[in-house]
This record gives sequence, structure tokens and C-alpha cells, in this order.
Amino acid sequence: MHPISQTTNKVTTGMALRDAGNLPEAERSLRLALEREPQNGAALCGLGALLARQKRYAEAVPWLEQAIARLPGNPQAHADLAESLRGVDRNAEAATHFDRAAALRPDDRQLQLLSRLQRAIVFDEQGNNDRALAGFEDAVQHHPDSADAWAGLGMVQMNVVSAAAAEESFRRALQIDPERQLVNERFGQVLQDQRLYEDAAIVFERVLNRWPRLSFIPGRLMHCKMLMADWMAYAQLQRGIEAGLAAGRLTSEPFGLQGYCADPELLQRCATAAAAAGYPDRSAELSPAAIGRGTKIRVGYVSGEFRNQATSVLLTEVLEQHDRARFEVFAFDNGWDDSSPLRRRIEAAVKVVPIRKLDDLEAAQAIRDLEVDILVNLNGYFGRTRTAFFSLRPAPIQVNYLGFPGTVGAPYIDYIVADRTVIPAEHERFYAEKVVTLPDCYQPNDSQRQIAEGVTRADASLPDNAFVFCCLNNVYKVTPAIFDIWMRLLLKVPDSVLLLYSDIQVAHVNLHHEAGARGVDPARILFAQPWANEKHLARLQLCDLFLDTLPYNAHTTGSDALWAGLPVLTCTGTSFPGRVGTSLLQALGLPELVTDSLVQYETMALRLATESSLLASLRQRLAVNRHTAPLYDTPTYTRHLESAYALMVERARANLPPAPLGVARQTG
Repeated sequence: MHPISQTTNKVTTGMALRDAGNLPEAERSLRLALEREPQNGAALCGLGALLARQKRYAEAVPWLEQAIARLPGNPQAHADLAESLRGVDRNAEAATHFDRAAALRPDDRQLQLLSRLQRAIVFDEQGNNDRALAGFEDAVQHHPDSADAWAGLGMVQMNVVSAAAAEESFRRALQIDPERQLVNERFGQVLQDQRLYEDAAIVFERVLNRWPRLSFIPGRLMHCKMLMADWMAYAQLQRGIEAGLAAGRLTSEPFGLQGYCADPELLQRCATAAAAAGYPDRSAELSPAAIGRGTKIRVGYVSGEFRNQATSVLLTEVLEQHDRARFEVFAFDNGWDDSSPLRRRIEAAVKVVPIRKLDDLEAAQAIRDLEVDILVNLNGYFGRTRTAFFSLRPAPIQVNYLGFPGTVGAPYIDYIVADRTVIPAEHERFYAEKVVTLPDCYQPNDSQRQIAEGVTRADASLPDNAFVFCCLNNVYKVTPAIFDIWMRLLLKVPDSVLLLYSDIQVAHVNLHHEAGARGVDPARILFAQPWANEKHLARLQLCDLFLDTLPYNAHTTGSDALWAGLPVLTCTGTSFPGRVGTSLLQALGLPELVTDSLVQYETMALRLATESSLLASLRQRLAVNRHTAPLYDTPTYTRHLESAYALMVERARANLPPAPLGVARQTG
């Protein structure tokens, strides 16, 4: 038989074996054909396609490239090569070959779809949001029956349009193909982002039942339920999440976990796993950043919340107080301008650099261009995060500060700013960062906050003659164990009420139900409505005692209450989020309001509610101390923070690695 005929037979045999599902024999036959005739286009196409079918993309690419060199007009070869290039993350090249396949076969709707989708994917990867959005919109217009097109559109809309727009696209995708794991997960997320917690919980529960080992889902379900005060299966969910983390599975996101997990080791495990999974170290993609040697230290704060939000409520006066002779300060804004007075103060204090529309490399380059020495992550795992570009290490020193009370768990974050209360020396092992200890409280404050005058209990819908317990924390911090204590206090203190904060109606219903189940008239549970900061502080003044939560204390809310002159009773927890109340009260000179167990907490709360002279004396001391104690001395706090920054830079300039640092208290 002629050698070419033998080659043709081997190719034909290989294709038949492939179609029959005998892939090893099919591959052997095609390789024999290529040994006989290395430039046989059909054999090259066949072997490349066979390898691609097995997802052996790296092996498939060179064979298909050779095939196209021999058969440039073969649309299937271009499509197979595009698929393989996509499999090895060469997406721009993949788009070129999908385009070529579509051009060669204009009547093939699948190839037209793949071409449109791949172009949109490339624009998305490049951070070209407008063109990515237009690309996916074009895909759904021409292919309204494609789940891929609707899913891709929803993914882009999540980031650049709105959660509501993404919700509709994900609904369309799931109507076509309800078994899409990632789309189901993202669908739950956009419902949660719109505060549709009941609907989100239903989706997450369905996802958990369908894909029980999928990362984050148990924690997302738990967080939604906590936001609704839905404690059905609370203990079961918590046990499952914590057991999963202990076994090495990523069962929760780090932020939501802090609301109910008191174990600092599990919190660390979660953060470390989340960083590795979502924000792996990419520092090799950029040349190492050099520390500046000028007279000024350049500090860049990165946040998605440079507006009227808790982080900025705390930080704004620090931005105003920074020593301009020693520091040049930037605010890298991943959020938006809400036109609030707080935003105007931030803009007056520092240079605001918008980065929301920049991709990670562009944002990193913007930081490099400004020669930032210290880059401060004000989000961590909270809010509009940009941890991904920290992984590129755009600055020589990178710091975790204020927004997330725990470790980011990433090797490219060098330091965490804390104090000896929130991170005792024996807890440093739970942090990937080196701990920088400030002398008083780690938390900054704004001593310029105004309190509205003339607000009455009637304005706040509070009874005139009742003893008002309150906790204006976000309701996800309220656990069944804490609520048990509060209900016992209401039963023991006649004519008392409890003011909580939530504008989620289902949470009102659930908490009223929980009160009734504990023998308390639900009418004694009141809910504060969202008010502007000045009126919110005035409302706090109208209350009698703030009851803190555990394992996640009041943070900004706690310092708000104390600034308003309202005593806060706390219980010292076992992790950073649960030790902030203690830190605040110690920095304010009111250690009597710190308890070490929930038994002590309940006993002290009852004393304060029934011994009017004791509460009055503490309230009087609070009124004096807030003007003299360190907690609200923002100029001194800023000097301490600047000393921390200077120590970091000193080590970097000496070519020394990050190390634990302690800042000495300044006097005078």
C-alpha cells in the first residue's frame, strides 16, 4: 500500500476510534499517521482536536498551529486552536482564531457566538469595561438563547452597572441552564447586594444543597440569615462552617465569619485561604518597588468608602491632621463622590485619585507613578475592596488598617496597625502581618463631629419614662446568646425597652418573634430608623445604656455612643473584633464598663439599669473624659500613627524586613 494511503487509513481509523470513544487508541493511530507523514493536515487537525477534547490544551496548541499552517482555511481547526489557547489563558490569541473561524463559516451560529463572547472576555480581562459590556450586550442580542452570553453580561454588570441589572441577566441565564454553578452563586450575591436577603438565602440554600462543597456558600447563607435575625439552624450552620474551616475547606468569607466565630485561629485560616484563592501573590509581574529617600514619606490610603461611611467617619480628621512637612498623602478612591460634607473635607485634606475604573495593573501603575512609600489597605475583606492589586505589590510597604479587624492572610501585606488590647502579644501568631502597636487605641476618631440639638425622645419614638437599653450595631452582630441576656434584662427591669437598629422588615418580625418566645412583650423591642450622623448621635444621647455584642463588638458605633456621652457596656472577646469595645473604654478611662465574661456582663448591666447613682457617676466621668482621654485626641493619635509609618520606612531604608513594631506614647 502506498505510504500516503497508509497515512489516510490511519487518520480515518483514528477518527473512527475517537467517535467511538476509544481516545487512547485514536491518539495512537493519529500519532502513527504523523510519523509517516508529519505535515498531514488532517492528522494534525485530528490529533490537536483530540487533545483539546481531553482538555490537554498545552499539548494541543502546537499541533493545531501546525494544522492551520497547512490548512489556513479550515474553520474547525481555528475553533479548536481558539479553544485550546483559551485553555492556557492566551485569550487575546483565542479571540483572533474564533474570529477567523466565524468569518470562514458565517452561517455557523455557534462560531458566531464564540467569536462574540471571546472578544467580550478579552475586553473584560483588559479592564475595558465599556467595550466588554457592549460585547456581551451584542452577544445576547444576537444569541438570546445562550446562557453563556447572559452569564457573561451579568458578570460585567455586577461590577460596572448595578446588581439589579446583573440579577436580570443571571435570571435569563438560569432559565436557559439552571445547573450553572457559578451563575447560581453570583445570582445569590447580587440579591444579597440589593439587600434582598430572604431571596438570597433561598438561592444560597439551594446552591449548598446542590454543590455542598462549593467555597463560601455556607458562610454567605449564614450571613444573610444573620442580617435577617433568622436563627433557624444557627448552631448547625455555625458548626458546619467552623468544622469545614478546621478541615481546610473555605466555607465562609472572612468578613461574615467574624459575626459569630470567636476562634482567632479559624479566622486566620479563613483569611489565609481566601487570600490564596482570590488574591494570590502576583508581585513577580512588576519590578520590586523602591522605598523613597526624600524628606517626605508618601502615604496612600486605598478605600472604596471615601464618603459618608463608617471608615471615613473615623479617619477624616486624621487625614486633616497629617503633618504636611513630613508626609505627602493620597486617597486612592475605589468608590464614588457622594457630595457629602465628609467627602468635601477629605478632598480638602488630601489628593483624591480615582481608581474605580482602572484595572489592577493600571491602578498599581498609578501608585508607582506617584512613588508611594506606604500603601494602606482600608478595606481588607470589607466593602469595595481592591486587595487584588495589593497582590501586585505596587508599594514597598503595604499595611492593613482600620476597615477589617483581622488578618488579610496575604504575604504581600507587611503590617497591621493595632494596640495591645485588640492584639495581645500571645495573639500575634494569628496574623500574617507584623503587628504595629499604637500606645492607646488603634481606632482613630473625629473629634469634630457635631451632635444635633433639640432632638427629643418623642422625635426618636422612645417612651419618655422608660429605661432605654440600646444596641445600634448592625443586626448581623446580634447572636442568640446575647439576645438571651438582653431579654432576661428586660424581664428584670420593669418599664425598660430595647432599641435596636435594622431597616430590614423581616429582621423586625424575627426579633419580635424571638422576644415573644422568651416571654418578653414584642412591643418592648424598638427599631431605630436611619438618621443623619448629627441626629444619630443625638438619639444616642437619649438612651440610658448601650449593650455591646459578642463576638463582634461595636466599633464605629461604639465610639459614636461614647462621643455622645452614652455609657457602653462591653465584654472582652477572644479575637480582634471582640476586643475593640475594651480598647475604646480603656482609652477613655472607663475600665468599669469592661467585663470578662457574659455572666459578669449580665450582672453589670442589671446593676447599671437598677442603680441610678452608679450609672449617673459613670455618665458624668464619661462627659469629662471624652475631652481629656486619648480616645478622641486626634492630633496626638495622628502623631502616633505617623511614628508607626516612620518606623516602617526606617526599616525599609535599612534593607531590613518587616518586624513587630511598638510606638512610644508622645507627651506634651
